[in-house]
Amino acid sequence: MSVELNSKTAEVKRDSCTLMAPDDRSKYGWLPQIPVWWIGAAAVCLGFLLLLVILGLVAQIGLMECENLVYNLTKDRDALRDERDQLKRNSSSLKKELDVLQSQYKAVAASRDKLQEDVRRLNHSKTERICYQGWIKFNNKCYYASDKGAAKTWEESRKDCLQRRADLVIITTKDELVFVSKFYSRTWIGLSDMQQENKWRWVDGSDLEGRGFWQSGEPNNVGNEDCVELSNPNGEWNDMPCENEIPWMCED
Repeated sequence: MSVELNSKTAEVKRDSCTLMAPDDRSKYGWLPQIPVWWIGAAAVCLGFLLLLVILGLVAQIGLMECENLVYNLTKDRDALRDERDQLKRNSSSLKKELDVLQSQYKAVAASRDKLQEDVRRLNHSKTERICYQGWIKFNNKCYYASDKGAAKTWEESRKDCLQRRADLVIITTKDELVFVSKFYSRTWIGLSDMQQENKWRWVDGSDLEGRGFWQSGEPNNVGNEDCVELSNPNGEWNDMPCENEIPWMCED
């Protein structure tokens, strides 16, 4: 019975050897046959590993880009924050400068207003007449009434006025007529027709314009009346001899 088992074993070994092709043998030994499904599984595994590696690389690259983006954004944010802080400082400085300029403007405006007021006062003082002591101001003119009890001829009265750097009064308005008539009942005024009869002329060389303020029936030239007085009660004009002596009124 052992003989038969041995012979069968020998046949199996011989059959196994005969089944292998001569190419499957190697001088280094015998290589076993690899199943096809195992090769496929290995390829899938390798592909999966390769995919993981690629995904890892992609994720790493994406992470680096994100880190760079975050870094750049942080840097830009810090720069913007610094710029904002600088703008705040500049704004504060500009506000202080504005406050200073406003204060200076107010001071300049106040100085300007004061100068304008001074100019107004100066201009007013230029047009506003200032009368000498003893003179009387009326409607921005200065008048001098002869002393109480003093009386002179028309020529002497005018000479007195000229010595005072003035002349006998020239009356051109009703208000002035009323003002002059308040001082004396009779007063010499600066009107005469000495140069030409019935050609009444003021002491400044100007002719009498219009009717004037003559009393009724005057001038009548009774007794060579070439000079004019202002006489009450109506304070109107009357021609009379220039040699008569009465008070007088000067006008500057």
